[in-house]
Amino acid sequence: MAGSLRIKVDDPSDAWIKAMKGKYKPIAKAATMAMRQVANNIKVEGRANIISAGFSRAWANSFRSDAYPSGGKVSADAAAMVRHKIDYADIFETGGVIHGDPTLWLPLPSTPKRIGRKRITPSLYISQIGPLFPIRRPGKPPLLAARMGVSARAKKSGSFGKVTNAKLRKGASGSGPRVAVPLFVGIRQVDIKQKFHLRAITKANAAKLAAYYYQHFIDE
Repeated sequence: MAGSLRIKVDDPSDAWIKAMKGKYKPIAKAATMAMRQVANNIKVEGRANIISAGFSRAWANSFRSDAYPSGGKVSADAAAMVRHKIDYADIFETGGVIHGDPTLWLPLPSTPKRIGRKRITPSLYISQIGPLFPIRRPGKPPLLAARMGVSARAKKSGSFGKVTNAKLRKGASGSGPRVAVPLFVGIRQVDIKQKFHLRAITKANAAKLAAYYYQHFIDE
């Protein structure tokens, strides 16, 4: 059984305390610089991974990796926090099945993506714009549709152009020519495959921490 070495200093002198403080600063600086380097690598590589999976720049920028302490402070206990600001983003890291309750209503490609700054959902649409009504299709997933305002010429020609919130608000007002446009499709469940590899990126960079620490300590 291996022994242990313990050192106890009673009433240390000022010189001893100063010597220990002098040793702490380069250690703290190396630890902090190494952690910042790892955190930055994770952020850069993670965002590139999200973009390569076909997600938007906004999705990529919502992936954060921050080192602490921040600013000009240093600490031997430096740490990093890795997170994604979009609360349901983890499903794209792990994959999985999302079940409806009983139905999941997904916006169609032609549906506006947002109302204001919020992602469009049936409940948000109803509260912000107007009513929705179901379209039942035997043997096919049901739809939720709304009335959209169009010009008399567009209604006659059948060419309605892009679906916009402005046109939908006009349709919800009940004035002028209107047409029905499907906005959401209802499904029982959706099977999401793994899209991100953020955990693997984090683990690979964490393994480099000791090398980065040594490099910064020697450079100091």
